[in-house]
Amino acid sequence: MSRLSRLLRSRRRVAPPEPRFTAPFEHLLHVPRYELQAETVAGDTLLIPDGASFYASYREIFTEQKYRFQAAGTTPRIVDCGANCGLSVLYFKQLFPAAEVVAVEADPHIFRMLQWNIRQRGMRGVTLVNKAVAVGSEFVTFHREGADAGRIHALCDAKEQLTVPIVVLDDLLVEPVDLLKIDIEGSETDVVCSSNRLSTVSQIILEYHSFADHEQSLQRVLSKLAEHGFRYYLQTQYCPARPLVEHDCHLGMDLQVNVFAKRPIQIATAGGMHESPLCQSPPDDPARAA
Repeated sequence: MSRLSRLLRSRRRVAPPEPRFTAPFEHLLHVPRYELQAETVAGDTLLIPDGASFYASYREIFTEQKYRFQAAGTTPRIVDCGANCGLSVLYFKQLFPAAEVVAVEADPHIFRMLQWNIRQRGMRGVTLVNKAVAVGSEFVTFHREGADAGRIHALCDAKEQLTVPIVVLDDLLVEPVDLLKIDIEGSETDVVCSSNRLSTVSQIILEYHSFADHEQSLQRVLSKLAEHGFRYYLQTQYCPARPLVEHDCHLGMDLQVNVFAKRPIQIATAGGMHESPLCQSPPDDPARAA
């Protein structure tokens, strides 16, 4: 056998290296999509509907802490529209353990995971609502995507179409709300613009979704926020790299933008009255606990 042949045979015997995961839950990028998984998060089991979307959510919520907010006290009221399996609820309760959280999730399959996750941890002060935040009739057709992208807007590859009851946003805002989080896959414009109770809300985290087959409405959302005295900030969640020449879409969306809004408050300084954002920081860093 020639030296070259021996070398080739020896190379074929070498096993491929094991993948090295450097980020938390990065291994979930290598498991089949849309399969129930059980992961340990913050010392306890968390059921998740999809590995890839959970990894992205964990990175955004716990690593980058995009949901971090300030409150005037230790018992803020939080309304979480689009709570999915409860990762955001877990973050909020670690940020403010005594917070009162209303968690709304439309997908009945994922809602059962949300229920289990909250009960498993014995969380108190969490109200769960299995409805779609929407406007109009009492029921809507919901398109199940299988992860965190289920929506009312038509979805070509939906795993299932279900009829689900709705809850109107204003019915969730009957008390003062420290933080309103809205991630409802395209229904946010109608929901926000139809609200008459945004004056009860101090801070908002909203994900705006632009469907390529629909007129854009981000300006309506921003106008509504400005009308109610909010100062807003925008972060791009998804956009084609060269949008003037590329027409890429993600689940039918050509743009996703995170909108953060808060109310300025008046503070007295040596130079007079000036506006300043609310400045009571949460006590702990949830990323360390998770």
